[in-house]
This record gives sequence, C-alpha cells and structure tokens, in this order.
Amino acid sequence: MQMEGLMYREQLMEKKKNKIAGLYPMCKIEMLGLYVILIILANIIQICQLPLLLIPLSLCIPLIFALSGQLKDYLSFIKMVSFLVCFLFVIQAFLIKGAQPVLVWQWKFLHIYLGGLDKGLTLSFNILNFAGIFYWLFKTSAYQEISAAMEQSGLHHKAAYVFLSTFKMIDVMKQNTYKIMDAQRARGVETEGNIFVRAKAFVPIIIPLVVNAMLEVGERALTLESKAFSVKCRKTIMIPATRNGYEKRALIVSAVIVLSATGGAILWLVR
Repeated sequence: MQMEGLMYREQLMEKKKNKIAGLYPMCKIEMLGLYVILIILANIIQICQLPLLLIPLSLCIPLIFALSGQLKDYLSFIKMVSFLVCFLFVIQAFLIKGAQPVLVWQWKFLHIYLGGLDKGLTLSFNILNFAGIFYWLFKTSAYQEISAAMEQSGLHHKAAYVFLSTFKMIDVMKQNTYKIMDAQRARGVETEGNIFVRAKAFVPIIIPLVVNAMLEVGERALTLESKAFSVKCRKTIMIPATRNGYEKRALIVSAVIVLSATGGAILWLVR
C-alpha cells in the first residue's frame, strides 16, 4: 500500500509540471462543462443545413491534449474510436434519406442524401467531442485525485468513494479478465479465433470473473469497516488534490471563449 502511494505521488508530481494537466480536478470538470456548451452550440448552428462547426470544434481536442503534454494519449484515443466513428458515419450517411430526401452525392448504386449526411456528421463528431473531452479529464487526473477534489468540495465521502470504487473496479476486472483468460488457456480452453470460438470461451471466463468480483465485494466491505469508514467524523484524505495557481486563468479563458461563441450563435440565429 505504501509503495502504491509513493508511486501515485511520483506520477502526480510528474503531471503537475504541466500547467494544464496539473489543474485542479474540479477546474477541469468546469472546463469540461463549458466545452459541452460549445458542443451544444455547434449542434444548433447549421451551415448549409449541416452541423459543420462540429468539425473544427473536434480539432480543439488534440490541441488540449498537446497543451497538456498528452499528445500520445490522444493518438491512442483516435485509434480506439476511429473505426467506430467511421462505421457509424458510413451507416448513417448511406442508409438515411431524411423526411425530404435531397441528393448530395451519387455513384452507381451508392447515394448520400442531405438527411443522412446530417445524421452522420452529428453522431460521429459528437462522439469524438464528448468522448475526447472526458478522455482528457481522466488521462490528466487520476481517479483518486478527482475523488479527493469532490470530497474537498463538499461531496459526501460515501458518494466520493462510490465514484472512485466504480472506476477502480473497471481496472481490477480488466486485470482479472486477463488472468482468467491465461488460466483457461493453460487448461486447454481456446480463447482466440473466430467469433464462434470466442463465444464458446465466454462462459468459462465470465463465471469465474463474476464469482471473483462478488468475493471481492465482501473483502472490500471488511476493509472499509476496519478503517472506520462508517464512523461519523471528519475523514482524513491521504493524498489531497491541490491547486497549481492557474485555475482562474484557465476558467477565464474558457469562459471568454464560450461567451464569444454564445454571442456569435445568437447573432447567427437572429440575423
């Protein structure tokens, strides 16, 4: 436990060297909320009956990652979502015609209508924007840091723990899945191959995973009771979230951008 705490502190100090990545987690959450407002505005404003502003807005995500010194993480994010985004765009663009079909492009039997293009752009770039900003938040702030910031901001310690344990459980179950798969391979169970082979291996993997998760719940409850988690008193935060002094500047810049975008959107709609 001490080694884990020391490693976490070293990672935290390394991240704090960057002014953007080292912002207070609640400040990042507020910036995330402001970015969501920009996404909503980009969906409202239609250029040539299309949400074209979503395209340049999505370029803000790699810019934020670059300013945070996490450009490699953005490339990993793009690799994860690129296939899904492209697949959804193609499906929406080629299969949806809209209430009043307006042909935009045609090649032999392939047709793209304005309604399908609108749906495709909206869905794909909304995924890029929403998923990208949340990915940035969790890549630049550890779960423990966000949970500590929430608790310091007045959130009940039980709610903060639920938030932390939910995300930690994802990592734990991921690690347990790999361990179970290795163990089942050693017993002769095939876990790699076509979809039918993977389907057969699903039951031998999922049952031990669920049973193990249920056993860990009891162990976790005993651990919490041994640390006086349910006692009504002021809780001690071992690794509190700290501010680096640039939070006000970041929020001011973000608020100015959002207010400018809001003003532009209003002028566009009333013109």
